[in-house]
Amino acid sequence: MHTRQWIWSCLAALAVLWPVILPAGEIANYSPVTAQRLTNPEPANWMLYRRTYDGQGYSPLDKINTTNAKNLVPVWTFSTGVTEGHEAPPIVNNGIMFVATPQNQVIALDAKTGDQIWRYKRQLPEDLFQLHPTSRGVGLWQDKLYLATTDDHLVALDAKTGKVAWDQKVQDYLKGQYLTLMPLVINGKILVGGSGGEYGIRGYVVAYDANDGKELWRTFTIPGTGEPGNDTWQGDDWKL
Repeated sequence: MHTRQWIWSCLAALAVLWPVILPAGEIANYSPVTAQRLTNPEPANWMLYRRTYDGQGYSPLDKINTTNAKNLVPVWTFSTGVTEGHEAPPIVNNGIMFVATPQNQVIALDAKTGDQIWRYKRQLPEDLFQLHPTSRGVGLWQDKLYLATTDDHLVALDAKTGKVAWDQKVQDYLKGQYLTLMPLVINGKILVGGSGGEYGIRGYVVAYDANDGKELWRTFTIPGTGEPGNDTWQGDDWKL
């Protein structure tokens, strides 16, 4: 193989293994996300995991229906550069699509054209041992979006630029704790719950202030010593 061919072969392989990160852009005229918009989302938007708080999971748009769905053709495609299974729904806010991928990337796209606006890629620690790097989406509030990471942090990003606004440690990943869920946003509070049941972790739900990441409260799904319901467990079984 000639040297030039070898170089192009290497570049092609790298393109598959490592996403090309384009120069960071900025979203102009971003629409802040309010409690009212999350409670009653506009028909064209999808800002929660199943669109609404009651988890309906259906769009009120009716331009595409059972009679014309067979005529649909692709308008654009976009490769995230990540080969793991994707489990996050595209989150859409007035023409901007946020795609969360495994290995803790978030990509902002123009929903009409598929053009990338910005990309956030978290550098995960080398000693991370969780079974899967799943991400199930990002939460939106005002001009920020929120990502729960595999190394057990909650990260707030500027929705316009993808730059980190704050980064809050939730638990210790070295103890089997990690996060995979889409943060739930309710009236300026960001709620997350831990993964890691396969490691025998103690489940919990914790709320943070959306503006500065300050922890507001934390409750465990299994009551500890002195808490109501702990007497239903024998010995230290509640710890498992």
